[in-house]
Formats: sequence, structure tokens, C-alpha cells
Amino acid sequence: MAINVDTVYKTVLLILNQQQRGYITPSEFNKLGSQVQLNMFENYASDLNQQYRVPQNDTEYANRVKNIDEKIDIFKKIGTANYNTAGSFFTHPYASASPIETYADNGNGVLTSFTVAYTGLLFDTEWKVTVAGIEVYNYTFSQNNNGVTFVFTTAPANLAAISFEIFAMDLYRLGTVIYNDATEVQEVSRNEWYQIKKAPLVAPTTSQPAYLYEDQKIYVYPTTIVNSIQVSYIKKPADPIWGSVAGALGQFVYNEQTSTQFELHPSEQTELILKILMYAGVIIEDPSLVQIAVEKVQGDDMNEKS
Repeated sequence: MAINVDTVYKTVLLILNQQQRGYITPSEFNKLGSQVQLNMFENYASDLNQQYRVPQNDTEYANRVKNIDEKIDIFKKIGTANYNTAGSFFTHPYASASPIETYADNGNGVLTSFTVAYTGLLFDTEWKVTVAGIEVYNYTFSQNNNGVTFVFTTAPANLAAISFEIFAMDLYRLGTVIYNDATEVQEVSRNEWYQIKKAPLVAPTTSQPAYLYEDQKIYVYPTTIVNSIQVSYIKKPADPIWGSVAGALGQFVYNEQTSTQFELHPSEQTELILKILMYAGVIIEDPSLVQIAVEKVQGDDMNEKS
């Protein structure tokens, strides 16, 4: 179902070459591809809302609501939420349970701070700090060119090991929270959460539980629920990467092993290429290329929505 990143890049280069419009490097293409894919992905929700307001064609392959739903289905996931004993909340699952990077240190029970040599952007990731295998939150952190420094507010007792794990930030929108594979957990607002705590006679039960979602934490009530929570959610698309190795003449040669494909629906390939060309026109300072691509994309959008 994926769109081949090599096909897209070579098509973009072919069009640029035919029109004598210039060249974009693999690094530039990867950045443009990531931005365009994310923009197209984020437009699905607004497109779906718009289509709900207009009459639909009942023909199997011409129903636009169904077609957009099919594009979104690629990003729908479900997983088990992990309970944090110290904070009394659940964390949403990651699309991949494996961290993209891990750092570990032995604190010997006296360490109050540690630094890891991670220079990536923390706001582009999710991370957790564990002490002896248990996730903790009693720390502050700062980041500079040398890495990330974590300072514990109190030195962890009986410290066996500190671990800093970095995960790809892939949650886009939380869906349904399910308890015990059968019971849907009702979402409540912060104000409703306060009211629940003040009115024990009408408080949620294990047969009718409720949850509050804040700061990517899921607080479930009653608090006796500490496991068996599953979450459906929509993940963000992974950044496309056109990976390469150096050829005999020093040229870039496509390497599938180090590449990441576009995750958009195959029907989006033409629009994806056009929008990358539009951004490429800005990079190579070619206003005419931008105009041509914009007009083509806008024309396709009008036809799609009319």
C-alpha cells in the first residue's frame, strides 16, 4: 500500500531535468517529502468533514467519504496502554514498542544527574526515564549541543540502573479507550473529572469507567483499574527517507535497506509529486515552477471537492 520513495524522487528529478529547472539533493528531497506527506495527512480530517456535508454517490468506488476513510485506515492502530504505578496513569502505546535509541548508566544509588549524548530535537520524539526498570518523573532536563542532562529532584534510592529511551513520536489523535477487551471507557473533561471525585455516589465503576486525557497521560477512574486498558489511535506517518550509498563515481545510488517509504495511499502519488515540485521551486528559486505546480494542485483539489 505504500508509495515507493525511489519512484517519487526519480520522477521529481526527471521533471526538473526535462524542464531544465535545476536539481534537489536527497537530503532536500527527504525534508520536502516529510513536510508534504504530513500536510496531506493532516488534510484528511478537514476533507472528511467537508464530504460529510455534501450528498454522496452510492456507487461502490465513487463514494468520497469511503475513499477518504480508506486513506485514513492506513494510520489506524490499536495497542495496550502501560500503567505507571508512580503517577497512577496509563501511557498510550507507541506504533513501535521498540525505542529508536537507548542510553543507560549505573547510578550506584547516589547519582543525582546524568547526561546522554542525544543531539536530536526532543520535541520531535517521546522519551521515558526509568530507574531499575520503573518509569520515573521526578526530574528536570536541559539540552545543548553536547546532549541532554537530566537532574533528579531527589536521588533515587537503591538505584540499579538509569535508562533513557527515545521513541518516535507517532501519536496523532487518540481514539477509543477500552477496558478488559469489552467496555468502552468514557472520556471526561477536567471539570467533569473534579465533579466525579466530589460525588462518590455517581462515580464511575469498573462496568462504567471514565478517563481523563492530559499531557499524553490517560487517567482512568476508578483507580482500581491498573491493567487491561487498550487504546485505538491514529498515528502520524513516518518520515520518508530516500537512502543512498556512494556510487563508483561518487554519485548517489538508491539503497532500499536504509530507506523509508511514503505511507500515503497509492492514489495520492500524483498529488504528492506535484506538491514536492511546488516546494522544490522555492528551493531552486524558480517562481514559474511553483506557479505551475500550484495551479495543477489547486485544479485537482477543486475537482475532488466539487
